[in-house]
Amino acid sequence: MNFENSYAKNEQGNIIGPITQQKMAENDGTAVTVICITYNHEKFIAQALDSFLMQKTNFKFKVFVGEDCGPDRTADVVKEYARKYPDIIVPFIREHNMGAQRNLIDLCQRATSPYIAFCEGDDYWIDEYKLQKQFDYMEQNQDIRVCFGQAEIEAPENWFLSSYFKKNNNGKFIYPECEPIFFSKKEKLNMYDFIKCFPAHTSTIFYRWNYDLEIPEWYFNGIIGDVPIFLMQLDKRNAYYMRKVVSIYRRSNVGIFMSSNMDEHFMRTRVDHIRWLSGMLTYYENNRYENYPKVLIENRIKLETANYLNTLIRLNYTDRIFLFFQQYPEAGRISLNAYLSFYRDSQQLTKNWSWEGYQLVARNRYYRNALRPYVYVVKKIQRLKNKVKPKLKNLASFICYWMFTVVPKKKNIWVFSGFNKRGYMDNCKYLYEWVIEHHPEINAYWLTLDNAVYNKLKAENKPVLKMRTWECIKKMSQAKVAFTDHFVMSDYENFSGFNDNVKVVQLWHGVGLKAIGNLENTDVSGVMFSSDMFSKKNENIIKRIKKKLLYFRHAYFREKFEKYFMLVCPGNERVLQIAKPWHITQEQCFFSGHPRNIFLHLHKKSKENYIKILYAPTYRWNSEKEKKMIDNLIKAFDLIEKTMKDLNGQFVIRLHPHTWRNYAGQINNALKNYQHIIYDTEKDIYTTLVSYSIIISDYSSIAYDFVLLNRPIIFYCPDLEEFIKNEDKLNYDYMAYSPGPKTKNWKDTLLEVKKYVSDPEKDCEWRLKIRNEFYKMDVNDQNNSERIVNEVKKRLGMSM
Repeated sequence: MNFENSYAKNEQGNIIGPITQQKMAENDGTAVTVICITYNHEKFIAQALDSFLMQKTNFKFKVFVGEDCGPDRTADVVKEYARKYPDIIVPFIREHNMGAQRNLIDLCQRATSPYIAFCEGDDYWIDEYKLQKQFDYMEQNQDIRVCFGQAEIEAPENWFLSSYFKKNNNGKFIYPECEPIFFSKKEKLNMYDFIKCFPAHTSTIFYRWNYDLEIPEWYFNGIIGDVPIFLMQLDKRNAYYMRKVVSIYRRSNVGIFMSSNMDEHFMRTRVDHIRWLSGMLTYYENNRYENYPKVLIENRIKLETANYLNTLIRLNYTDRIFLFFQQYPEAGRISLNAYLSFYRDSQQLTKNWSWEGYQLVARNRYYRNALRPYVYVVKKIQRLKNKVKPKLKNLASFICYWMFTVVPKKKNIWVFSGFNKRGYMDNCKYLYEWVIEHHPEINAYWLTLDNAVYNKLKAENKPVLKMRTWECIKKMSQAKVAFTDHFVMSDYENFSGFNDNVKVVQLWHGVGLKAIGNLENTDVSGVMFSSDMFSKKNENIIKRIKKKLLYFRHAYFREKFEKYFMLVCPGNERVLQIAKPWHITQEQCFFSGHPRNIFLHLHKKSKENYIKILYAPTYRWNSEKEKKMIDNLIKAFDLIEKTMKDLNGQFVIRLHPHTWRNYAGQINNALKNYQHIIYDTEKDIYTTLVSYSIIISDYSSIAYDFVLLNRPIIFYCPDLEEFIKNEDKLNYDYMAYSPGPKTKNWKDTLLEVKKYVSDPEKDCEWRLKIRNEFYKMDVNDQNNSERIVNEVKKRLGMSM
């Protein structure tokens, strides 16, 4: 999520959202809230509270103390301080133990200040200007999300971890400098810097708090809470490392990390590292992060899994190995894949070097040490390559784009491509096939990076070109028209000949309720509104020149909606929800139905009394929600089978072609004993859509293709509110514009199937109303492709 674009700002420039705005309205002038969670800290809590009270600031701050129903007199001490300092100390004495993470988040959500600082009850501050220093820095640096400093570790002499850390010249442990793997010399750090080693001790952290952040449930289920909440709050921005000792980090016998021995401590912390690392992988995926440290996180999971399993084996705790894989299946998968990869590599090395050679080089430390200089040089070259390669690639793309622009274009060369340069489906596929079958005067070519697609079309004697070949570059650079049903930035590339003088025809891929036009639901690089590059009539000459220069510099990697040659519009929905938000003029719009729907217009009503049901859910951005959807489906197989048997029908499952996982094995294994349920893995649904009597969907555009048949649709949407909030916003009121019953579970869904079987004409008028709102029926028929071809030829000035 991009805070700069997605949220409003207050008068100080701090980024705020709906909840944050409400918090600001509730705030009594408090600038900083100190969050202190405490449990069994009777000996230490007074020192912590005194260190808060000694802070010298020119702003108002409060201290929220959450006493988590401990066994000692900590609560009494907190109450006493609250009586003495009622304007500063705010006690939250829990009647039941909440756990550290729930206690912490509850206090944070009760705060109303723009900033929050942390310090647990057994630690304390030693710098009386700590809050003031951090506050001043954050006010002056609005791009910084979190600020943290150094903490001195105070531990008993027999502390079993003391050999792990290193002391400074004064014989003190100063965290993070004492951490052996902490080596950053930077002042500003990003999310990548906090995966391998977490250098920010809780007692030093000062946040620009985002109250709109939703905390996932996995966060509350472990002992390590500071790292994941830090990373979530950090988002895509930077943290500032203030190299000053501001607090004491006390290693006492009541601390959450304290254990009786090194092995116990090591196993507890390894497992919890795996928990939060796995959780952060899911968090970044669910929140659609680009360029998050996925490889780094997975490598850390592999390392911690190996550490943990090795310890279990050494201590002969083999019974815990099964429990680990049961509890953390994704971490186990990642780690097993790494092991198998290493095993395959070692096998290959053994094959090439012989077993003796492998033993000599891979297992002999003297030979390994001899190879170190070579490895060091290779790593340096690889790092340099990783830095230089993207820049060279961008430069080459820029040169190709403008170089191929000057190549003379031929009106009869038209090119087509699929999703992400690899797919072969949807509107582009059907229009391409129509052109090569009915218009020999046009040289149509399908461009692809996918070997399977290339070989398939070659075998069918269809004109196809492999991207990044000289033949493709030649034809693409000469092409007058390029067709897409997704985005140019995902479906074409400059290295293969795409350039500024190619006219783009946007077919798009469906009508429906989703708010696609706001571009929030795409992670394709370069897909952004480009009005900053196009001059307006009322702009002066200086602005025009600036925009032309910007266009020359940026056009090669931007989706230029305003330059589309033609936008195909099945109805007014496309104009309202795509053309207008994308600044596409009315002249560029052309009304015609989708090429993919040809079979819906050619259909003949079946006379068979056979019920065929299609279940076709839409894509889920959230991988866990998708998995839950599949699990619920499989649990309902008994009920679905019984219903289909009673109706003498067939239930067909067709998942979205871009699911997070391949569910074929899981579903087919569950279907072994069912005769009336089929899992169909064919990605192209449009050839057989006409064969279904009823479809069950949720928010998919498939339902709005099916509406052209005026056949029953059931909207199974158990996660409606969550989908609208976290997945896709909707342009239309869901209840009014989804012409059929809405169900929350499979039992009710199958009851609605029975009702439609008894009365297929039920909701007929409703479906027709929605159909006529989304489609202009005078231009939606079996001639969609021909209509589009003739219009493109007309606009190009080709003979008809």
